[in-house]
Amino acid sequence: MSQLTEPVLSLVVQIITKICAIHDNIDQEINRILETTNGAKYNLTIHERLTLRYIGEQKITNATTIASNTGITRGGISKICGRLIKKELITANRMEGNRKEIFYRLTSSGEHIYQAMAQQIRNAEGQCRELIESYSAEEQVLLADFLRKIEEIIP
Repeated sequence: MSQLTEPVLSLVVQIITKICAIHDNIDQEINRILETTNGAKYNLTIHERLTLRYIGEQKITNATTIASNTGITRGGISKICGRLIKKELITANRMEGNRKEIFYRLTSSGEHIYQAMAQQIRNAEGQCRELIESYSAEEQVLLADFLRKIEEIIP
């Protein structure tokens, strides 16, 4: 083990901790937005947030498509969508001529949350892009390889 292993590991743990803090900050921002729009206050799980974000990006979608694009099972998506419907953040509708399949859309409260999340994601992506672009191509390849391997070990 090299002398750099412990400091690098410490940095990885700090980054994961900060990501969890960002998750909490997003919850606080979502709650602030909801309090100002309709007085509601929700704590969204990461899967609810991911599902809400996907529906917001697609505008209208079904459980099968959400599941295949988020990595969450179709049954999991159905449960998540049920909770989001109860929280009045999405609606479930059937389209004319297809009474079997359910499609989901954001409500106005869901749209407010989606826009807040999207703005925070755009801000974080912009900062990350600037940092990544400051590295050479070789360093970026090494960084990408490291991050892929970290992603594989995090459940």
